[in-house]
Amino acid sequence: MTAVANLLTFVALGVTLVLVWRQSWRGRVRLFVVQSLLLGALATAIGLLAGRPSLLLVAAVFLVVKTWLIPRVLWRMAAGAPLRPVRPGRSAGIPVLVAGALVVVAYVIMLPVSGVASSALPTRGAIPLAFAMALIGLFVCVTGRDALGQVTGFLVFENAIFALGVVATYGMPGIVEAGVFLEVLVVVLLMEGVVVQMRREHDSLDVDRLRELRG
Repeated sequence: MTAVANLLTFVALGVTLVLVWRQSWRGRVRLFVVQSLLLGALATAIGLLAGRPSLLLVAAVFLVVKTWLIPRVLWRMAAGAPLRPVRPGRSAGIPVLVAGALVVVAYVIMLPVSGVASSALPTRGAIPLAFAMALIGLFVCVTGRDALGQVTGFLVFENAIFALGVVATYGMPGIVEAGVFLEVLVVVLLMEGVVVQMRREHDSLDVDRLRELRG
């Protein structure tokens, strides 16, 4: 169990770092789906190996919402949007360095916590990895150059919170996670309305452009 949880969480963190490097919004959505698949597999593995059927149901709902429903909403939000693509390269170097620093910060903060965790918690080694994903998701959300990028960062952050809850509690109660899924879906649908309104009024989703209009 320890090896499986650590491997899946580590790969998901790697995908998150690639997402920071990629920067293209469409590429980030695809990487978000990959990250969601990995975290769904993490929840499924814990549910099977720990004998928790409720976690299997949570994993199934997570996969449907995060790999099918929300991406469909995101693509609909982006339809016709004048996005400003950024190719991977020198401009992505600083964000990747910051993301790497956040991984170090996550380990500094969470290693003492995971160290005092019960030895009966086989997933405790994955706690710093999940926390690092949460910090990176917040970073992507805060530094997003357009509304769609900020939504993607928020979703990456929520994925990390899901992973953190699963590995820190060895499977959070299904009713709690179901409520979180509903809240995230509502937020994404609200953001869709905001994005459509922004595009209609300003013909742009660029945050800098909107600040100029406000000023």
